[in-house]
Amino acid sequence: MSRIKVYHGSDHIIRNPEYLGGRDDNDYGNGFYTTEYEDRARSWAALNGRPEKSIVNVYELDTKELHVLDLNDRGVLAWIAEVIANRGTNQEAAAIVGNRLVELYRVDSGQYDIIKGYRADDSYTQVIEAFLLNQINVEEVERLFYKGSLGNQIFLKSEKAFASILWQTSYEVQLEERNKDEDVRARREVSKFLQARMKAILLEGYEVSGITAQNAIRNTLIYQKEGNYYEAGRL
Repeated sequence: MSRIKVYHGSDHIIRNPEYLGGRDDNDYGNGFYTTEYEDRARSWAALNGRPEKSIVNVYELDTKELHVLDLNDRGVLAWIAEVIANRGTNQEAAAIVGNRLVELYRVDSGQYDIIKGYRADDSYTQVIEAFLLNQINVEEVERLFYKGSLGNQIFLKSEKAFASILWQTSYEVQLEERNKDEDVRARREVSKFLQARMKAILLEGYEVSGITAQNAIRNTLIYQKEGNYYEAGRL
């Protein structure tokens, strides 16, 4: 189906999303972020809305003539590279590794109208930084984002994409629902895991196995979609 229903959580009604009306330092850059999952939009509205008002906007998106880049088909390293390129990093050591990952694994998205992939809000950038500092591996990055249930997002990137979305309706997330925020619990668990891993590395000499950032920048890795794994090769 070329016409899909998408949702956007906010603190107000957005009938006409504005092209380049957002921020450059979001996951995939300046654009409009939506999701196919209504429960995720409700959660995002509760998280990003004002205390007195959280709104879910509902749209119809016609993707028939749009070029879509699905980062889930390109592997988690491509997704990490895209997020780093737009969000940057907080630590200098992480930035050095991150810049190299961007060079090696970021997909050229210039020809695309839409990008699909994991959502990485501010509190989850610590997971990416932990990867860049070789504290967790690629599989653990995926698991932690899955555990957080942040869900996939559909990012409108081009003017053509903005011309293809039509507002349908909106509704307010109720106060009692906003107070039942499972995202807070998930973030706490992720933070607890990362702290335990840091302690194990520093005090117990724990060595992270699997594909770490160090492995990824020292070896050119090719993602095999069938089977969801990486193998050595030439980019």
